[in-house]
Amino acid sequence: MVQFHHLYEQEIYPLPLEDGFLVYAPLSGLMMPMASDEVKRLENHLATSSEDREAEELIAYINHERKGRRTIPAKHSPSEIHKLTILPTHRCNFRCSYCYSSEGRQNKTLTREKAIAMIDYFIDKHRTSLTDLWLAILGGGEPFLSPGLTAEIIVHARRRAKEQGFNLGIGLTTNGSLYDENLARVMVENAVSLGVSFEVLEEIQNQQRQHYGKVVETVAKYMDAGVDITIKSIITPANVFRLNEMVMEMHRLFPLVKKYKLQIVEDPDIFSERKTMEMFYADFTHYFFQAEATGRDLGIDVYVLASKYADMLIEHYCGGEMCLTPEGTITICHRKSSSKEPGYEDFVYGKVDEDGTVHLDAARFSRLIAHDINAREACAQCFVKWHCGGGCLAQASIYNREQLDIICDWTRSFTKEILTRRLQHALREDTGNL
Repeated sequence: MVQFHHLYEQEIYPLPLEDGFLVYAPLSGLMMPMASDEVKRLENHLATSSEDREAEELIAYINHERKGRRTIPAKHSPSEIHKLTILPTHRCNFRCSYCYSSEGRQNKTLTREKAIAMIDYFIDKHRTSLTDLWLAILGGGEPFLSPGLTAEIIVHARRRAKEQGFNLGIGLTTNGSLYDENLARVMVENAVSLGVSFEVLEEIQNQQRQHYGKVVETVAKYMDAGVDITIKSIITPANVFRLNEMVMEMHRLFPLVKKYKLQIVEDPDIFSERKTMEMFYADFTHYFFQAEATGRDLGIDVYVLASKYADMLIEHYCGGEMCLTPEGTITICHRKSSSKEPGYEDFVYGKVDEDGTVHLDAARFSRLIAHDINAREACAQCFVKWHCGGGCLAQASIYNREQLDIICDWTRSFTKEILTRRLQHALREDTGNL
């Protein structure tokens, strides 16, 4: 494979096509088709400082268009964290086949006092100069098993944000099996986005999560109550071939839902064989774009995180978080939330005391937040680092190097496919306007 190290140093990346290259400058938001000899001219000009006016002007133009603002910049201090995640309970009424937190189940619920103390610490103009914050209420269990606490968290956070002058987005995730009229009202009144984890197809739901009929009935009630809903499906080898069908069925079941998130399962046992993992990711790419097109026709935004990140410039995969667990500890990621889980202690960097005092370990935080585009030498000359932020820390904790390399290869090819499709669309439009 041809390398263009001098162009890479300028954050300009020639991506091979069947005929020539797609030259992509992520920091400038520019891409253009270019013949092989033209790309070599650019590389030669940078390598030798040759007298090539056209090459010099093009490179100067690309650099002039660079954007200074990052969607998710690298973080160095807890004051830069924009996301608070609260896990109300470790209890759950489901036993999903692929659940990342299944080992952490215990009969433990977060106290109201610690939840309120953490919210007050996080949403504080003395803590951060950021103006936009995000609160996520998730499971290490099922939040709707603690409906009173969950509702109070929402109401208090919204009030606190208003008092402190922050723009606060709030998201709540559920397995969709429990209806609570008060929570429905609280979500509508406080502009909460409800994510429902649901596999859409009856046989897949019952195979991987169970309770298909109950979830359909419950989600319909929240939809009728006016709650903003996103359906979230985990994609496994059992349903990767059926993404298009899933989009159409989701629209049939919940015609008011306009956001459909697909999330690739994370399980080192499912992908223990290299070929199995490679084929699965290739299949996902193939069927995703079919499903995305069907969603577009139906007015549904069908996406996977990597497709959203293609429109962002990120230096850290998720920006990190303050995740308050039911045990009152603070972790860098909600994927590690229970003392029963392997590797949990490695993710903890703080706690909330019984008196409501928040303690953060600065050295531990610095070590954990450093998992970004600068963490690995392999990222240095990779164009997709600006759209993956160096990858997910939780993935890095469960997958081996070979499995992580497969994910890297897929992220590159998937993002390149998005860019290529956009280029083809732009060229067709230009041709049509002639």
